[in-house]
Amino acid sequence: MRFDVFERRARNAAFTLVELLVVIAIIGILVGLLLPAVQAAREAARRTQCVNNLKQQALAMHNHHDTFKRFPAAHQLGNRWYTSYKRQPPPGGLTTGSSYPAEGPFWSWMTRITPFIEYTNLYNSFDKRGVPAAWPWWQKPGGVNFHKTICPTFVCPSDFRGGSVWTDGTDAMALTSYLGVSGRNQFLEADGQDGILYVNAGVKMGHITDGTSNTLMIGERPPGSTLDYGWQWAGSGDAPYFGAADVVLGVNERAGSPTATPDFFRPGEVKDPNDIHRYHFWSLHPGGAQWAIADGSVRFIAYSSGGPQAVGTTTSPAAPTIVEAMSTRSGGEVFTIPD
Repeated sequence: MRFDVFERRARNAAFTLVELLVVIAIIGILVGLLLPAVQAAREAARRTQCVNNLKQQALAMHNHHDTFKRFPAAHQLGNRWYTSYKRQPPPGGLTTGSSYPAEGPFWSWMTRITPFIEYTNLYNSFDKRGVPAAWPWWQKPGGVNFHKTICPTFVCPSDFRGGSVWTDGTDAMALTSYLGVSGRNQFLEADGQDGILYVNAGVKMGHITDGTSNTLMIGERPPGSTLDYGWQWAGSGDAPYFGAADVVLGVNERAGSPTATPDFFRPGEVKDPNDIHRYHFWSLHPGGAQWAIADGSVRFIAYSSGGPQAVGTTTSPAAPTIVEAMSTRSGGEVFTIPD
């Protein structure tokens, strides 16, 4: 008799199938509620690191200015190399008896500031003179290709490809998530080259009459699927090889010519086999991107502040978007950044 009682109690203490399914469903709901919070916390941590990266770059830019009395150029070219589109002479002048910039061609602004972010050994590995130094991509001192060296300060932690490099099987180039702001676009003929970092630029602090707290200096633009654009140490960009889409970018960039339709600050896609998103700033953070300001601060700006570029008339010019207004160093625009 006692055995029957024990058997009945054991049978009553077990879960039924329905009860088990209910418990599993509740656990699934709780996990589903918790997962977005975990993802949000991870993204918040990544954004914080991204802010730190941009702050280090901005501080290095200021240290470069203190040392050389000017900010670096996007990169440097000879006065009439490749195209007749306008650009000023390289800030360090030309190598005597040649058309080569005395400070070397195509070296990016990122290379120029590496001594100020504790990458002096890498900086010293490159020969940045004009003639007779080899062009950047061909320099492999001691048979070592230093161009594939990844500097984490130039990689956004939200980019899961941060450790990737472009390679053709022989050469390899480290990639960056950040591009300098050349102004509205790369062409002087289209009222561009009006920012801080553009081809052959030698902008000084005193040239930023809009105020350093109102002027963009560096923004986010992850590499595309092909990894062909966004090389850290040297980059030409597409013709006319002013560095656009490779090491710098205008906030209303025009691809190829001053009459091309301008792109604008908007969301992009990593899966971009045709690189259609290379000509506008965007990030892998939700809703917008981080920007380094010329005063050394960093600000998150939403895509709604970016465009498209407004079009006015000859008698009533259109008011610039917030990002466009902030891209110029001396435009005198009036704007308010939404909180």
